[in-house]
Amino acid sequence: MKKNLLSEKIKNLAESIGIDTIGFAEASEFSDYALSRHQRRNPKLTLSNAKSIIIAGCYIGGVTMPEWNNAWFGRTSRLYLSGFFLDVVKPLSPLADFLREKGYHAEICDGSIEGGSILPLKLAAVRAGLGWQGKHSLLISKKYGTFLALGGIITDAEIEHNTIEESDRCRSCDKCQKACPLAALDQPYVLNVKKCMSNLLADEILPQQVQDVMENRVGDCEICQEACPWNKKHLEQPLVTKMTDHFQTQIKNWRKTFYLPNLSKLTKINYNDIFGHLNTDIPYHVFHRNVLVAMERAKGISEPVN
Repeated sequence: MKKNLLSEKIKNLAESIGIDTIGFAEASEFSDYALSRHQRRNPKLTLSNAKSIIIAGCYIGGVTMPEWNNAWFGRTSRLYLSGFFLDVVKPLSPLADFLREKGYHAEICDGSIEGGSILPLKLAAVRAGLGWQGKHSLLISKKYGTFLALGGIITDAEIEHNTIEESDRCRSCDKCQKACPLAALDQPYVLNVKKCMSNLLADEILPQQVQDVMENRVGDCEICQEACPWNKKHLEQPLVTKMTDHFQTQIKNWRKTFYLPNLSKLTKINYNDIFGHLNTDIPYHVFHRNVLVAMERAKGISEPVN
């Protein structure tokens, strides 16, 4: 099948199943990838005859709860609630199946399984023309801001590749760096994971400096994204997409769930039943600890909600 025809068929299939944006890139090595010995640096380490990378983005800007502004409700993030905390995987299965039916190999990037994280998704998304990497290290899209959950496929199919990368539009803006309460962005474009609240909230030990600034966050953090000017319109009025519509039908259930006194009563079995499908990889005891810390803060601010 001709390259341009194959790429059009993949685009049409992606749109039909709710993927919001998709791009194609050459499957060459990422020479500037920080982990120089990791499998992710080179698609050919996963598929020796790799020719193309497919990068898909699902808009998660509408996966948000008004109650996050109330100290008595546990706050997470759009990525957390989307179910794409690690990678977009399930929506890519029809694309991979389509390629396999045409006689090609297709490997999906899946960070939830050992050895499954096979692509540096942000770098691959830049190469595929979906946006540029901001000073907070996240991908920024002109249309979707930072609110894209990313997934990828490595294939030996010849697909029409993007050849023009987006220019960096952050310029002199440093709002994300200034907003981070733990100075995890002390160097532009580089995230210090040892200081990042999202990572520390998932760690076994929660430093006091995190407890001092975490507010009602019980898993993940979006402070740098909230400060990013490219997200302003999404914070005020999220785009209407299939995922936005689907989440809004479930939001009433989440409101009751995220009331901190209710979260504090969850058993490990409850936690797995309610949050297991989100695939956050955050253990119950760590989540429960975060809830208790958030509750202590809430008690010092206001009375519990009736």
